Amino acid sequence: MSWLPYILIIGIALVGGIATVIIGNSKANQTSNPEYDRRTKQNLSRLTYVYVGAIVLGMGGLILYLVN
Repeated sequence: MSWLPYILIIGIALVGGIATVIIGNSKANQTSNPEYDRRTKQNLSRLTYVYVGAIVLGMGGLILYLVN
C-alpha cells in the first residue's frame, strides 16, 4: 500500500490550516477595513466559487482514484 496519497493530503491540510491561522492573526488582518465590509456580497461570491472549484476537483480526484 502506498502512503504517498495520504501523506500529500495530510500535508496539504496542515499547510492550509497553519496558513489560515497565521493570516488570521496577522497585524494587517487585525485592523478594520471598511471597504471589505461594504463588499460582503462580492467576497462571499468569490469564496463560493473557490469552494465549488475545490469540491469539483476533489470529486474528480476521488473518481480517478476509484477507477484506477
